[in-house]
Amino acid sequence: MAETLAGKVALVTGAAQGIGAACAWALTNAGAAIVVADLNGAAAQATAAQLVAATAGCAVAMQCDVADTAQCEALVGEAALHFGRVDILVNCAAVVAMKPALELAVADWERVFAVGVYGAFAASRAFAEAAIAGGHGGAIVNISSITAQQSAHGRTAYAASKAALDSMTRSLALEWAEYGIRVNAVAPSHTATDRLKQAIDAGKLEQATIVQRIPLGRFAEPSEIADAVVFLCSEQARFITGQVLAVDGGYTANGGWIALPAKVERERG
Repeated sequence: MAETLAGKVALVTGAAQGIGAACAWALTNAGAAIVVADLNGAAAQATAAQLVAATAGCAVAMQCDVADTAQCEALVGEAALHFGRVDILVNCAAVVAMKPALELAVADWERVFAVGVYGAFAASRAFAEAAIAGGHGGAIVNISSITAQQSAHGRTAYAASKAALDSMTRSLALEWAEYGIRVNAVAPSHTATDRLKQAIDAGKLEQATIVQRIPLGRFAEPSEIADAVVFLCSEQARFITGQVLAVDGGYTANGGWIALPAKVERERG
């Protein structure tokens, strides 16, 4: 990948694994220096070390619980202090509570929102304050989900949090456009992360049923979500803000939630 983000500094939350780690790798490959932030400090350190060893890029790890507003603010401040500025923020940290609504405790709901919505807002506000004070713009990308539009059994809190994140994305884009800060979101469908594999192995999801509903016929790879993030952070997306980009293999286009017809083998000429 061309170094479209050379000279930029990117902060990624929830970056020690899954889509967050894929974003850190993609942003590094695009030339950005990376702050790998995660609740699991040891895992963040391991990811940052792998990035440096494999790419000779610049990556540092920082431990942060984004559910704590003070920690979010300190995280952005430390990142800016370390690199001099922060140009990109990717809010990927999230919590999933896969429970039927009648079994969903208030504490479950609060934790999902504390990480996925309040944390994203606190980090975004701290980022915007630093960018405005520094007299430069920036790009924020929130990792949303197609569940914001099409929920599923046991996703009440998670789907509501992602719908809130989408709305916040649009609102912040309107407020901060005058400062040159673009705010967008990427909404993945089912992505082949360890979390998804664990849900399938535990019997909480049925892979064959899901794949039948995806026009492209497979799960997304984390790198494919990360590529969309890099695009939205780049100059190629300089006139895009306030948008939620579905990277879902056509899943949301299949609004009837029905399985697609069996593929017909075609003769090759």
